[in-house]
Amino acid sequence: MLIFAIFLTLSQLLIVYLIFRKELHDNIQKEEANDLLLLRLNSLKHEAELIQQDIKTTRILRHDLRHHYRMLYALLKDNNTKAALDHITKQEETIAGIRSESMKKGQ
Repeated sequence: MLIFAIFLTLSQLLIVYLIFRKELHDNIQKEEANDLLLLRLNSLKHEAELIQQDIKTTRILRHDLRHHYRMLYALLKDNNTKAALDHITKQEETIAGIRSESMKKGQ
């Protein structure tokens, strides 16, 4: 009878050990999944910030472009083609300067 009680106790300890081991394994898997979700969330937040910056830049560029069109329209309406061409040339130089700065940063 004593052997049976010892066997039963050892069996119960083994079952408890296996249950705890499974719980630990499940918790580790949940923590890993949680870490991956946090990484993805941070990545999405960063991407959202970049998109917001792009939207802001696009709004600024659209505003500037409208301004340049209005200026060209006014100059051409007054038959001031020389000033209109000078304005276009100045804008092309500005764009070329921005492009060369971008290429330098990319190196």
